[in-house]
Amino acid sequence: MNELASHLKQIQRAFEGEAWHGPSLMEALDGVDCHMAKRHHVQGVHSIWEIALHTVAWKRAVTHWLESREFTVDEADNFPKPEEGDDAEWEHVLNALRVAQAELLAVVARLTNEKLYQSPPGRETVYSDYLFGIVHHDLYHAGQISLLKKAAQVEFSGGGIK
Repeated sequence: MNELASHLKQIQRAFEGEAWHGPSLMEALDGVDCHMAKRHHVQGVHSIWEIALHTVAWKRAVTHWLESREFTVDEADNFPKPEEGDDAEWEHVLNALRVAQAELLAVVARLTNEKLYQSPPGRETVYSDYLFGIVHHDLYHAGQISLLKKAAQVEFSGGGIK
C-alpha cells in the first residue's frame, strides 16, 4: 500500500470504523438522537450537536486548504448552536457530516504521493500534516462524544456509570 492510500484508509477508519483504537466519529454518534445531541450534559462543555457541526466546519476547511482555496472557520461556524434542534435538523447535521467527509476523500484521492510533503500554494502546512490532522481531529471528538454519551446515560438513569 502506498502512503496516500494509507492516509485515505486512516481518514475513512477514523470517520466510519474498523479502527483498532475504539469508536470512529460516526460510531460514537450512533444512537445519539436530537434530544441527547442538543443537550449540554456537562456544564461548560459543548453539546454533541455543536461538536458535530464543528467537525463539519473543519472538514470543509481542510478540503478547501488542500485545494489551495481560502476558508476561514469563524466563531459562528466553529461551534454553532442548533436553532430548534428537532429530528429533521439532527439528520441534516449527520448528512452534512457525511457529505463533508465524501468531499474531503474525493480531494485527497486526487493528491499524489509526491505532493504529500509539499505545501498547498499560499500555505505553510504540508499536505500530509492536514491528512494526519483531520484523523486526529475526528478521533479527539469521537472520544469527547463517547464521554458525553456516558454523561447522558448517567443523567437519564439517575445513577452512576454502568
